[in-house]
Amino acid sequence: MESVRLAKARLVDARVGYGTGVSYLNVNRNIIDAKTRRWWEGPNYDGPSDKTVAVIAFEDLRGEPIAVYYNYAMHAVTVGQLDLVSGDAPGTASKYVEDSFDGNIVALWSSGAAGDQNPIYYQQTYDLREIRVKDYAERGIDISNAMPPGGQGLNKQDPTVIRLMDQQKQMIQSMGQFLGEEVLHVMRGMERMESDVAIAGRHKVVSCPGRDRINEGRAGFPGEYRDAAPVDIRLGLLEIGDIRVGAVNAEVFNPIAQRLKRESPYARTMMATLTNGMARSGYIPHDAGFGMYTFEVLSSRLQPGCAESAIVDGLLELMSEGG
Repeated sequence: MESVRLAKARLVDARVGYGTGVSYLNVNRNIIDAKTRRWWEGPNYDGPSDKTVAVIAFEDLRGEPIAVYYNYAMHAVTVGQLDLVSGDAPGTASKYVEDSFDGNIVALWSSGAAGDQNPIYYQQTYDLREIRVKDYAERGIDISNAMPPGGQGLNKQDPTVIRLMDQQKQMIQSMGQFLGEEVLHVMRGMERMESDVAIAGRHKVVSCPGRDRINEGRAGFPGEYRDAAPVDIRLGLLEIGDIRVGAVNAEVFNPIAQRLKRESPYARTMMATLTNGMARSGYIPHDAGFGMYTFEVLSSRLQPGCAESAIVDGLLELMSEGG
């Protein structure tokens, strides 16, 4: 409530602009392991991955920056093995941008369709997972094809663990600076700043057939399922002039957002995910993605063949309602 009060007290006439940049910090994370020939998690340099950094900038009528909203498709999971709450790469990127303006603006990250996108520099996390797997194996517990519980199985006094975790902290600083620089680059290049823009928002709920998984295994093997209750997915649309921000309350695979941008009648279209609550769906793969035995696909509570079109068509319908 205090944040709302302060925001209202500081309202000023403003202009808004839009631009896009490019960052190669994300990578598709679903691969076929070269040794096992089974689906697993790792950097897939040839997999679908949108490198676009979409930026909406706001300035006052004197041209002084007020805020920037930027959208990028990458999981913020670099320091997940620290078992701490962290802003990760988005936090360091936003801090870098805000520091570049002496703290006089607000820089807000929004997650693009990152359901199948990891940071490209992620090796320390894989190494730490292996340490956890070996630790559990010494206790007679096999978690090699499971998600290990957080906070267990890592001796944080071990020199190797300390080094890997320190490298993770360095990595989010590096990635934050690089991504922040791209946001600043886009802001500097904006030439079309408009003050007379309409702002509107709409939302709707779409539903898809659900499923419950009845076998185990993190990845590499087919899942077995029984039919379950339908799953609701909340969609939203924010209109700022000719900018369209489509919103989904779940983790969406990248090809779905790429399809939305291809089919949208508006050139300035982006997808923000993990918005307005949390769907029961788990991850939302694109239709072709359901053939991959990865942990995101296996754990999804959605049956194949519905969600991709329901999301894209639903957001396009919201756009058409705006006229």
